Amino acid sequence: MRTVAAAALLATTTSALQLPWKPAAVAAPPSAPAIAAADDHRRAVIGGHNWLTHAPPSYFARDKLTVKGPRANTDVGAPVDATRPLVKLGDVAVGSWSCSEGGWLSPAPRTSTEWFIMLEGEGSVDEEDGTRHRFAAGDVVVLPRGWSGRWDVQKDLHKVWAVHTHADDGRSTSPVIATPSQMSDGDIYKAGDTAVRVWTRQPGPVEVRGKATTESIYVLSGEMFVTNQDGSAVRCVAGDTIALPRGWTGRYDVASAVKAVSVVVGQETTSAAAPAPSASHAGGKRRPIVGGNWKCNPATASSLDELCRNFDGVAPYLDKCDVYVCPSNLHVALVKDNFTPGIHVAPQNCNFKGCGAYTGEMSVDQIQDLGLGWVLIGHSERRGEFGLPTPAESNQLMATKLQYILDQGLNCVFCIGEPLSIRQKGIQAVLAECADQLTDIVPILKSLGDKSRVVIAYEPVWAIGTGEAATPEQAQETHKGIREWVAANVDRATADAIRIQYGGSATAENAPELSNYPDIDGFLVGGASLKPEICEIVKEIAVAKNTFAMGGA
Repeated sequence: MRTVAAAALLATTTSALQLPWKPAAVAAPPSAPAIAAADDHRRAVIGGHNWLTHAPPSYFARDKLTVKGPRANTDVGAPVDATRPLVKLGDVAVGSWSCSEGGWLSPAPRTSTEWFIMLEGEGSVDEEDGTRHRFAAGDVVVLPRGWSGRWDVQKDLHKVWAVHTHADDGRSTSPVIATPSQMSDGDIYKAGDTAVRVWTRQPGPVEVRGKATTESIYVLSGEMFVTNQDGSAVRCVAGDTIALPRGWTGRYDVASAVKAVSVVVGQETTSAAAPAPSASHAGGKRRPIVGGNWKCNPATASSLDELCRNFDGVAPYLDKCDVYVCPSNLHVALVKDNFTPGIHVAPQNCNFKGCGAYTGEMSVDQIQDLGLGWVLIGHSERRGEFGLPTPAESNQLMATKLQYILDQGLNCVFCIGEPLSIRQKGIQAVLAECADQLTDIVPILKSLGDKSRVVIAYEPVWAIGTGEAATPEQAQETHKGIREWVAANVDRATADAIRIQYGGSATAENAPELSNYPDIDGFLVGGASLKPEICEIVKEIAVAKNTFAMGGA
């Protein structure tokens, strides 16, 4: 919990990649207008997904950072620090930090490797033997896992950082400092699966498919456009920060020679002939996904820490399974930084209009500003027919919401399901009801490039919160029927790639058997997500599917 992890970016595996767009000889791809570097923030799909995260310098401006207050263990001066996160990608996190003058001891050995570039100020870190390492604006600093010693800020300090949380591997704990004059192409630091390096790219296109690593990049000079698989692009210039997840597919178009420093996490590959599989569908296997829907729980904010701790045990499985949590809207901001890195926070609903005079709603802009990449829509309790007496949310409205969510760069969990009266009529009636709820999104699925951006959550409404569950055979039959309907009405590739979760009273007891069925790709968990048993549910699906490990946001 509360572990900020680190950044990482390009192990650029080049290949003869067939993409929906053609390489551009220069600058901005014609398929999508570039987003100006002056924009405050561009966040495309985040977390364990195949879209980039981009922040210009304005995103990390010191007046945008949140003041944390005086440091508790200060022994020199009265330093006050402030921070702003950008993104979490599995065990890697990226953000910015500032601190006023002062000093303190850091006696506890680090549990992560941190890289940072100094934007302003002067500081130093001491090793336990008293060896001092000074740094100033423009310097790159690496604090390895296991380091402990002393921090001193001699002049108000501001930095962009990336942190990789990992197990102890016996590497050196001595800090590494690189000044601007020392930043020639090559590794500044390399140990285990973490590398900090400087690289230069000359003008021209570079295509990347299925990145084998997670990478965070800070651009030192030059100009390039980075394009996602769907054609959305961002313009990157000096001072910009980029984060790309493992599994990313896209293109770089370098307009003027780019020099950058980056953190790369993961086992790199240089084989162009064997690109890594996509995030959600690798070697015929879909990456499992488990969501915890807290609904309108808990009653008190004081209970949130305990609920977050229930998820601590999922960390070993995050390289094999995507995990998200849906708190109530009041609690989203309170819990978003309280999970093991790699667990996503997704609001339970959003509108399709943006900010404005929409009382009681949450907008995509607000969701993105919190650094979130997922949202859940269409839950039966929101559709209004079977749960709370809210105005019914029609299938047409759900399609409108989905299109808006995707257009704005978020991912979506799309809920469908049938009441008991339909189930009692047999499987054909069940599939007809599910088809009716999916028909309006067929054009959206047909045009969607990365199928991992939409997850279908099948919820037998009669099993939600009742303790009743569909038998494993019933769940598999329905999931298979939904998949075949998608194949017939969208295409086979989409049917094979799209993930379908089961959301009807999934528990630690029934998860092992449900996980063994080929068309059940995960669970949307209600009551059990409020208990420690959620870890067992994640474990069962992760082990059962034994799928490709990719980085997570």
